Amino acid sequence: MLNKFQSKSVAEKKKADSIKYLYFSRYLMLRYIVIIFLFTNLFWLLVLTQYQRWLGIISGIMTILAAIAAIEQLTKMHNRKRDVPATRYYFWLQIGVNAGLVCCAFSPLKDQLFPFLSNMSSVYLICAFLLIGILLCYLCERRIRNIRVGKDKYQKLIATFKKNN
Repeated sequence: MLNKFQSKSVAEKKKADSIKYLYFSRYLMLRYIVIIFLFTNLFWLLVLTQYQRWLGIISGIMTILAAIAAIEQLTKMHNRKRDVPATRYYFWLQIGVNAGLVCCAFSPLKDQLFPFLSNMSSVYLICAFLLIGILLCYLCERRIRNIRVGKDKYQKLIATFKKNN
């Protein structure tokens, strides 16, 4: 009888863990993209520090904000709230910073922000990366919106899993 009770509690624990991991997986793309931006901003900070540029403060702030968003993503393992406000604000700010940097790449501030750019083809390459960053942030914003309103694919999967198990 004790063995039957133990196997039932183990099965319930496995089901609860599976549901917890499904909720956590909803944010998988967001976590990876936040980490990409974290390391990109950190690399930019290190480059600007090497060139002794004062505008490295922007990259330092963005690195710290990306770290805050990454920490918020880690809390999703035990937190089932749908909203991730720090991550949302971070993505909107990153969109704004990237858009501003694209504009600055064609202005006299270019030498302060991108001292490593030597010709126009490298300016275009940096602009392409910044525009890809804007697109990634926008896709993440859409994912967050879908999670918040319950229209993401994981919501249906979680409901089906809860119903069938």
